[in-house]
Amino acid sequence: MERHPEWVLYTVWALWLVGMSAPTIGKVVARSRKQVLGIITRSPYPNRSAMTKQERQAALDRLLLIRTGDDGRPLDGGILDRTPRRVMDLRTEQVRRLVPAQASKAA
Repeated sequence: MERHPEWVLYTVWALWLVGMSAPTIGKVVARSRKQVLGIITRSPYPNRSAMTKQERQAALDRLLLIRTGDDGRPLDGGILDRTPRRVMDLRTEQVRRLVPAQASKAA
């Protein structure tokens, strides 16, 4: 099984934290939605809806600190130059909600 290049992993993680959807990220890195979701599932940030906006921003800031590779070039190939450095609010359909059965167990 061939792994995804480092630039793809880095870009997917960063754009996911910013708040972009998996299909949109897939268009940016030329991968299918399913491939992007697989990368996200194995990332340190699989459940971004459980993170606060501040936690997501802190994680994005940490990623941006390591953006430059050993050769002095950005790991993302410059893609993030055209991307906001601030996380966006997640849309309603991007936030996971507890189903009533889970909500009663949590209480």
